[in-house]
Amino acid sequence: VSTQSTGHSEILLPLCTEIETDLRLSTHYHLQLDDRNPFKVGIKNIRALLQAPPIRFFDGYLDIKRHVTNYLDRTFYNLTTVALHDWRSYAAMRNLATQKYDLELLEPHLPSQTIEQGIDVLEIMRNIHVFVSRYSYNLNNQLFVELSSNNKFLNTINIRHIANSIRTHGTG
Repeated sequence: VSTQSTGHSEILLPLCTEIETDLRLSTHYHLQLDDRNPFKVGIKNIRALLQAPPIRFFDGYLDIKRHVTNYLDRTFYNLTTVALHDWRSYAAMRNLATQKYDLELLEPHLPSQTIEQGIDVLEIMRNIHVFVSRYSYNLNNQLFVELSSNNKFLNTINIRHIANSIRTHGTG
């Protein structure tokens, strides 16, 4: 076992997960289940550890602040790409990391909403019986709306989706 991997697993990873957990609990304070009273739990001065200059660690240097920043950037980016609807939560956590720990996290530059072409018209035509049974037409908004869904969003199909599909596949 190398000394670098030991330092990472014994020092840096627990520190990163503790900071991430603190940011989550602070951002989602309305969901707290555990006791976060500083008089009962105690306060750890993590900010001082993050402000320390890089430390000589065997044959290399250990930059704690840079490592924690990279960890949070990578984690927040990956989790935002998995669930775009949670982008506000991760933006709030990035802002809190700046205020609380003086970490300068990168903006992910991901869209704040889902950008997609919608369901492909070719798929609808191939499975027209499924489409007819799962969608209804909203006359006011001029779009098809999915009747029910297993996730928390309903799919919709409007003229823009149809135009994108025709642009992609052509009319024939």
